[in-house]
Order: sequence, then structure tokens, then C-alpha cells
Amino acid sequence: MAYWEKIRKKERIERKVRIDRLSKEQREAVIKVHELLDSILDTALYPDMGGIAAVSAYELQELSHANDTLQFQFNLKGE
Repeated sequence: MAYWEKIRKKERIERKVRIDRLSKEQREAVIKVHELLDSILDTALYPDMGGIAAVSAYELQELSHANDTLQFQFNLKGE
């Protein structure tokens, strides 16, 4: 048990180091996409949250904008 706790602690530290290496703008882009995806997927996937019909056009526009920012910050389009 102690072995796996050490492994998990080491992995958490390594993830934090990798995140800390990102620029402020990159971190913000990743966090924004994560927050929007989490919210939209919760609404869309769970009927008690309203299901897919309850996802608004505004939420999709926000997600699209966040995706554009993420693509720009990480040069995902290779431009």
C-alpha cells in the first residue's frame, strides 16, 4: 500500500511540474476548456440535468471560443 501511495504522490508532483511549465495563457486555456466541457457534458449526458436538449447555443459558442483559444495557445493547427 505504501508503495502505491508513493507512486501516486510522485505522479501528482510530476503533473504539477508539467502544468507549472505552461504559460499563464496556456494554463487558462486548458482550465477554461475543462470547465466548459465538464459543465456541458454534465448537462448533456444526464437526463436529470436536462439532457442534450438543455445545452444552450451560448454554451456551445463559449466552448467553441475556448477551443479556438486552446488551438492558438498550443499551435494545434500547425500554423
